[in-house]
Amino acid sequence: MSDSELQVERGTAVQAVLLLVTLVAFLDTFAMVPVLAPYAQQLGANEAQAGLIVGIYSLANMLASLGAGVLLDRLGRRVPLALSLMAAALLIALYGLVRSWGGLLLMRILHGASSAVFVPALFTLVGEHNASNRVWAMGRTGATIGLVALLAPPIGGIVADRWGEPALFLGIALLMALTGLMALLGLPESHRRPLHKTPVHPFRVLRQPPLTGEPPIVSVLLLTLGITFAMGMLTYRLPVMLETAGYNAAYRGRLFGLFALLSVLVMATVRRRAVLGGAFQRALAGVGLIMLGALALEAITLPYGAWSAVVLFGVGFGLCFPAVHLLAYESVESHLRGIALALLYAFYSLGYVLGPIGAGLLPANLPAGWMGALVAGFCLLMAFTLRERLKSDL
Repeated sequence: MSDSELQVERGTAVQAVLLLVTLVAFLDTFAMVPVLAPYAQQLGANEAQAGLIVGIYSLANMLASLGAGVLLDRLGRRVPLALSLMAAALLIALYGLVRSWGGLLLMRILHGASSAVFVPALFTLVGEHNASNRVWAMGRTGATIGLVALLAPPIGGIVADRWGEPALFLGIALLMALTGLMALLGLPESHRRPLHKTPVHPFRVLRQPPLTGEPPIVSVLLLTLGITFAMGMLTYRLPVMLETAGYNAAYRGRLFGLFALLSVLVMATVRRRAVLGGAFQRALAGVGLIMLGALALEAITLPYGAWSAVVLFGVGFGLCFPAVHLLAYESVESHLRGIALALLYAFYSLGYVLGPIGAGLLPANLPAGWMGALVAGFCLLMAFTLRERLKSDL
């Protein structure tokens, strides 16, 4: 076999492992969606405590992300990714062994912190192993996550109904542990460790000038916050609206299924860098559509407002999600990419924490969709202004 054929074969094997990691790494997030809150209540949690158990994962993930990026840029991508998956596997297995809601809360905090490593590590590896078509690679990864989001919740519900929640947790844990082992053995290290050992503080990356032609990292983080704040609002507001109006859980499930399907289709079809003018323009367009979706949710009567919002959110998220990952990866130098993507996920988690909380705290006469549109629009405007100011300074 020639050297070129060996390189192709190795590249195919690496892509297969990255695809497997993408499929399995997000099972813990999506497969437990229909069962986690009821399981917490079985352990004695009230509604507020169950909500805390569900949401604390994102908060722990956000806080731990600040240190995860430094770890990735100092130690490499492969080993932290594998160890993070294995740690998450152990913690998920312990979900089924705890005997109180407090114990489950502790496992959720540790789980959220451990998961702060493998998500930025995964996207950094995808970018580094797909230099020939990074746009398509990021979109394919996002589409795979969307597919997991579409299929994992019903599968998780079926498994929990038939064999119980501990069996679901153990099954996810075994898959994640095996995948971590495959990542450790099957992925080459793509990161050259910096020659100097001076630590880089995560927030110093915010002040780094972007690479030529790229937007500042602050613009990318603002767009990410706008996306996830509005998404967090939607996950709270839409089910409440529909339930109050008398629509059942199956109807609500179809709407969220349509959102996931549209997102997957958009991510899978964007294969070229110049589509809609480039990644930054796609991200701006996506946030704009999400803003319109938030307005449609409140301005158009049910059920048409709900369907309009889901379509706009689905297409908008499909444009935004791979675009902001690509921008975070390409706007900084190679030795800062782990930190940049970890910061991206800190802002990603922050939006999902603040969106539902903000929507829940609003008075009854102030629609949550208006707040979601306002925050998304503000983030879009600030991101665009910072980008234009940078261009004028050059």
